[in-house]
Amino acid sequence: MRLRDLEVFHAVLQAGSVTGAARLLHVSQPAASKALQQVERQWGIALFTRSAGQLVPTEEARKLEAASQGMLGQLDDVKRLVEGLRSGEAQSLKVVATPAIAQQLLPQALGQWRRRHARVNCELATQHTREIIDALLLHEVDIAFTLSAPTHPALMTRALARMPLKVLAPAGYWAQECQQAPMTVAELAGQRLIALGAHDPLARRLDGLLASEMPSPSESGNSKAPSSPRIVTRVQTYPLAAALVQAGEGLAVVDALTAHTACRERGLDARTLPQAGELMLSAVWRREAGRGRLAQSLADQLATLAAQWLQGCALDDGA
Repeated sequence: MRLRDLEVFHAVLQAGSVTGAARLLHVSQPAASKALQQVERQWGIALFTRSAGQLVPTEEARKLEAASQGMLGQLDDVKRLVEGLRSGEAQSLKVVATPAIAQQLLPQALGQWRRRHARVNCELATQHTREIIDALLLHEVDIAFTLSAPTHPALMTRALARMPLKVLAPAGYWAQECQQAPMTVAELAGQRLIALGAHDPLARRLDGLLASEMPSPSESGNSKAPSSPRIVTRVQTYPLAAALVQAGEGLAVVDALTAHTACRERGLDARTLPQAGELMLSAVWRREAGRGRLAQSLADQLATLAAQWLQGCALDDGA
């Protein structure tokens, strides 16, 4: 099977006719018709039937379409790279990040990075950490940024910045004199909490912290002991947790990036929770690919911006 055969097959699928496929392939109609016949003969499969002047894919063709779509996408990537190199442009860079990073720091870092790499084609996507691992391993992206660095033997990580954790609450929830003061786990006693799904490392850390710091009355032997916080809702992303806090669903422990955005855009209040530790903003690559020049320079830019941002937050907290 040749890549050209796949191109012919997918062109006919897309156009629904040999004439349309010929235009997509930049060949004559007779040449496209002959190419399709050769593909069916070589593959030994009837790929299309005629109906009302259109070529209708057979069941076998639909199965082949699903199986070969990824290969054709990779071929398109190679073509774009060749065109970019021919015109003097640098290679493209595919980036993926978790939602909190993509909504706060990464757009600014990408804008500053772009000033030095104006001719680079860049693609940016947002995914959860589990999907990010798959995207890297499947060569769908070149670099990833996450607050929960994966531990996979085929991946390598670089720590960029430590992100403190904060408790989000509706505006005016705490007294004015408490606004800048760090919060303790004990202060969460009896509160309704919004937490990430149990698969998330932060969720597991918070669950363990609550269990160790807030024993139940039966465990403590004191029926009057403060009750543990109650997780009323679990979500997939920190921004969604912030939205639920704004809606009055409860409090939430989130990363500093989400807290900053929520306070600025939603008018929420936030206090640091030192006992919960920190999250590590990290860059992730495929180990076999190494740290490419473009990916490395974007990671450098994000690390610089994160350091500046954290310094600014520290000054604000101390004000």
